[in-house]
Amino acid sequence: MPVGFSIAQGNTETNSYRRPLWRLFQDARRNVDFVGSRRENNGGPPPDPDFDLDHEGYWGWRADEVLAVIDAAARAHRPDVALVHLGSNDVFAGQDNGGTLQELASVVERLRAANPSVTVLLAQLIPTSRPGRDSQIVDLNARIAGLAARLDTAASRVVVVDQYSGFDAARETRDGTHPNAAGEAKMASRWYAAFLTLPR
Repeated sequence: MPVGFSIAQGNTETNSYRRPLWRLFQDARRNVDFVGSRRENNGGPPPDPDFDLDHEGYWGWRADEVLAVIDAAARAHRPDVALVHLGSNDVFAGQDNGGTLQELASVVERLRAANPSVTVLLAQLIPTSRPGRDSQIVDLNARIAGLAARLDTAASRVVVVDQYSGFDAARETRDGTHPNAAGEAKMASRWYAAFLTLPR
């Protein structure tokens, strides 16, 4: 279950990382089923609707807004693995990182309530070129690593996925925030690498 905001959803001009990630799974002949309550990108279908379209991405939403709807989606689909990339919009709105971290912990708890053995791939956020905001993302990412370490258990793994390091916001985003095709491919490769570390 891809969980997040605009970067997970995409729009009518961008597929999101979900398409290159789906292609990586297909090329490796891995039987993976994306799940979620949504199939549309923001404003309509993606430009290349030739992949599994199910997701739980919400354009412009903060972590607390996703938290308010994740219960129903998790109960309906009971994902085995959730890919969570949340918090950028919270930073842009000026929310304290401590509050965002609590909301991320609650997202993990809600996913576990639906499936006690769920694995959560918890992303450190990609960088932004928005003035004054990247330093807050760096701080939040450090806290996310600590959160993943605290929440990780043998029964329900929480694995941090570094989507920040080596990601060039100037070259790999369309607008300083949303990945372009190169950025989407980089995100997909990092999700996929984390997935490969999980036991089958």
